[in-house]
Amino acid sequence: MGMVDEMDWDNLKVALAISRTGSLTQAADMLSIDRSTAGRRLTALEADLGSILFIRTKTGFAPTDAGELAISRALEIQNNIDLMIDEVVGSDEGPVGVVRLVGHAWLLQRLMHVAVPSFLSAHPQLDLRFVNDAPPGAIRSGATLSLWFEVEPRDGEFAIKLGEIPYAVYRSRDAGCDRLGWVSFHDEEKAHPLIAEANDRLRGTSAASRITATDAGIMLLAIRQGVGKGLLPMCLAEEDPSLIRTSSGEPEFIRSLHLHAHYDTVQTHRIQSSLRWLRDVFNGVFHPLPEKALCQREH
Repeated sequence: MGMVDEMDWDNLKVALAISRTGSLTQAADMLSIDRSTAGRRLTALEADLGSILFIRTKTGFAPTDAGELAISRALEIQNNIDLMIDEVVGSDEGPVGVVRLVGHAWLLQRLMHVAVPSFLSAHPQLDLRFVNDAPPGAIRSGATLSLWFEVEPRDGEFAIKLGEIPYAVYRSRDAGCDRLGWVSFHDEEKAHPLIAEANDRLRGTSAASRITATDAGIMLLAIRQGVGKGLLPMCLAEEDPSLIRTSSGEPEFIRSLHLHAHYDTVQTHRIQSSLRWLRDVFNGVFHPLPEKALCQREH
């Protein structure tokens, strides 16, 4: 029997998980196994292939050339499994299997709060897995939908614009307007120039920076505590009675949210069902209700 016939798919799944997370520990968490088991499976896979698949660096696990090839082939196997599940189960059973939703924490939390329970209730055989992450390189999974602002699709990716999310400047109702500092989005990797430019424009030179954060949820908490004012998604801020908008009229900033998927499995039932759901619920999840917006504005 040849080497490939004896290869354990569980070992390949560890390699795929490491390629997605860049970490053995996070890969183990993703697969719901302990770190030592993940390490043993990676070692066994490298022994089977006779090649080192990852280089251990200070910042994580980086694939070697052999690792990139193994990951590419493992993805083909996984995508074929996804397609087989669709074909065998059939559309009459509804979408079946795992769909990973990847994105910024506040986007995923907002979806969970507003729209996920009813979606899962309608599709009992679907398993949604939320992964809070910064924008990656190429998507390392066929059954993944990634939600990103201002990220160009990579090779092998399908991408569409889901919609636009309005932003406005808010402060705490209990905070005075005079000499209020600024809470702003912080982008260490300079991957989101548009919102950084909007922050700089709205902040001007009069407001001192007090806190910067990479997530809108953290910014909202800081603004609620009276640390300063800042630019927030209106869908979050308008539902918080402790916040008040600093001006009326049109949103101060609008961001376009895009959905990225893997070309090989974008036509599978589970991905198509999830994509339609995200399109259908987008406005209800990421736009403020008009009556709440009117009540919250400062006159």
